[in-house]
Amino acid sequence: MNQQIEQIKDVAMGVVNGILASARKPNVSFKRLFELQPGEREEVLVVGSVHRDYCASYCIAVLNPRLTLQEQLQPTVAYSPASLKELVAGHCDAMVQVQVIDKCTTVASSYHADRR
Repeated sequence: MNQQIEQIKDVAMGVVNGILASARKPNVSFKRLFELQPGEREEVLVVGSVHRDYCASYCIAVLNPRLTLQEQLQPTVAYSPASLKELVAGHCDAMVQVQVIDKCTTVASSYHADRR
């Protein structure tokens, strides 16, 4: 897996695990924009939902999303891998879509911009 994809996946999993550990409600939807590294220009948008009672989470992490993409992605939408790749293509540097069920993490899809 590409290093950027792995890095944003780790950010997403940190967010998901933090919400699972601290959520008072059984279902939590979230959408947050973070700096990838403090002081750098790279940002990661993390969008998804956590279902504590079912030990299930769904998350999308997007590296350097354009403003239009930030507005389009919503935490309560279950994007198919194909439609998500089509949505993010050309509007970010990288994306990873992750599902977590009973602590088993699966990468449903990923995208990396082709920089020629």
